[in-house]
Amino acid sequence: MGELIGLCLMPAYAIGCWIGLYKNADTGKHLLPAALFGWIWAIINIMRSKRIDLGVVTFGLVIIFTLLERYYGFTRGVRWAISAAALAVAANFSLVVVFWKPIQKDLSRSKSQLWLKVFFSYCFTLMIFWIVSAYKNFVRGEPSTSSYSSVQQ
Repeated sequence: MGELIGLCLMPAYAIGCWIGLYKNADTGKHLLPAALFGWIWAIINIMRSKRIDLGVVTFGLVIIFTLLERYYGFTRGVRWAISAAALAVAANFSLVVVFWKPIQKDLSRSKSQLWLKVFFSYCFTLMIFWIVSAYKNFVRGEPSTSSYSSVQQ
């Protein structure tokens, strides 16, 4: 049952992230929901596998910095922090892409070939998504001390 849920959630989350980026790249409003979902998923992974998931840290940074934007505005520091945190998430997903052969070998003992293909595609797609999100965040609007927020109030 767990494998089936993953087979559905991985593409659904990726599609949701890309739709959010498409609709909100100019405001950054897609970042908090994408990071929050990923952070919760990382916590569930830790509870289920009893292994560390770096997503707890990387997604957590995106959450913290997007919330800071709510209070301080889209300042230069917040712009850099959100973009750097998004790149950290991308780096986390890139670990699977870079080290795919040993990961695939390990996971093939308990996961189907379909799951492995979906998982690799998911990690590759989300790596690209977070790189694009970091760039789009960095180039959106001019930094200011206004009360603009990427979080809906």
